[in-house]
Amino acid sequence: MPHAIVHLIKGESQDEARTPGERNEALGLLAFCWLLAAGVFIAVKWAGTYTPPWTLVFFRMLFATLFLLPFVASHYREMASRLRDHFWVILPIGALGLALTQGALFTALHHSSAINVGIVFSVWPITAIILAALFLGDRLTLVQVFGVILCFSGVLVVVARGNPDTVTNMDFNTGDLLVIAAVACFSFYTVMIKKVTIDLPALPLLVLILGSATLASAPFFAWEILHDERITVDWHDIAAIAYVAIPGGGLMYLLFNTGIAILGAAKASITFYLQTLFTVILAYFLLGEQLHLYHAAGIALIATGIIIVTLVKPGNSAN
Repeated sequence: MPHAIVHLIKGESQDEARTPGERNEALGLLAFCWLLAAGVFIAVKWAGTYTPPWTLVFFRMLFATLFLLPFVASHYREMASRLRDHFWVILPIGALGLALTQGALFTALHHSSAINVGIVFSVWPITAIILAALFLGDRLTLVQVFGVILCFSGVLVVVARGNPDTVTNMDFNTGDLLVIAAVACFSFYTVMIKKVTIDLPALPLLVLILGSATLASAPFFAWEILHDERITVDWHDIAAIAYVAIPGGGLMYLLFNTGIAILGAAKASITFYLQTLFTVILAYFLLGEQLHLYHAAGIALIATGIIIVTLVKPGNSAN
């Protein structure tokens, strides 16, 4: 880990690891990153009775920003310049991609199981691919379209809890609908990131986006202070905020950017699905949530669709 972080701090970015050892180190960093990220789902679900969602979002963004600031000290002047020039671009990116996405996810965890939330949120890369096809001109093959259909069929199975009557009666759980909203927000965020060009290395740009997400979540946090009776200060709040802000916030983001710097964005992004696996495992053992047949069916459909969409390239098909 220290060797990898040194590469990132020095601003050294590699499309792929130079040696098998570096590649394995990056994969280990990313696996640990997604374990910490899965822990956020567990912490938020556990703290739901005590700590309102936007309070967790606000402090996660604030302390993650503060945690990462020392790692980008050499870029402060550059960051200030880009923030001044692109404030009205960076603010909506942070608001949509981090603040609103997490606000929807954390609220969803008050209404749905961590297992459901983790599984349904796992389809955001597929939604991002669809939006890229619509807004950026990326092309989908017919085989990829079939994969997309499989993915969303899996989501439907999970949110309907395997009951067709839920679909016909449109009787969906509020939490599951909020996760779908989070998927949409994060997918639009990925398209915006691709579309907008801000001349900054990845980690300094992330710090600016985290800062903008802190600003965007502040009004919701203020509303909770005034209106939510769960606003108290006890060990539950402190424990939940401490986890989502540092191990599940700043450290997780640092590990992810380090993994990308060594392994390359394309390969690193594939490891995202470990988050879903870790969420299911942790929710089962730590929260006592139950796995059902419809979870297995949904996971199978989503996984098959993801494999099809990600492995089949437009140039590989005659369609």
